[in-house]
Amino acid sequence: MQKNVEIELKLLLSKSDLEKLLASDLVKNVVRAGSEKQRNLVSSYYDTADLALKKNGIAYRVRDKGDGTFEATIKTDKKSSSGLSERLELNLPLTENAAVLEGFAELGLGYELTDLAPPNGVEKLFTVDVVRTTYLLDLDGAVVELAIDNGKIFAAGGEDTIDEVELELVEGKVEAMLLFAEQIEKLVPVHREERSKFARGLALIGIESDLPSHKA
Repeated sequence: MQKNVEIELKLLLSKSDLEKLLASDLVKNVVRAGSEKQRNLVSSYYDTADLALKKNGIAYRVRDKGDGTFEATIKTDKKSSSGLSERLELNLPLTENAAVLEGFAELGLGYELTDLAPPNGVEKLFTVDVVRTTYLLDLDGAVVELAIDNGKIFAAGGEDTIDEVELELVEGKVEAMLLFAEQIEKLVPVHREERSKFARGLALIGIESDLPSHKA
């Protein structure tokens, strides 16, 4: 898998079907012993007043990781189909929960966010607050993180509930992850979620979520 490229698949299923999935041999036979973790993640998404970052294909967030550490992240959509998204993801460790616009050029973006943002910087658009439970799955041909997110998106335009499951490729072949997703769909009713949390947050504040190709 290419460095700094996030490949994930978002799934929606009922609470009872999720319990059935986690209790199934399909998961029990591949879950890595001792890999279960749970954290409270609070992510604030930012942009300029005229949405300059979004116009350049960038979603920018600052996350409180729930363990006393903070991180700024930018994501640029590369392609998305049937719920499977592939995008550039760059993460910058922070010392405090505040928007930082410099440091991404050397990580691989090729320019700084200050090239897009005005002197007064960025403003908060909305916040995503979830409890995330994760497991590592050792599949035939891949290691995949299974993440269960439960929480809400909070914005001036209201709030939206998050109950979703993500499969993210950690290493190996994407085909192995897709095959596992197909096995899940045979076991329980599943809907694939095309929208990212960023897109759902934008919808709450009345903004179209389609992102163009990112700046070269």
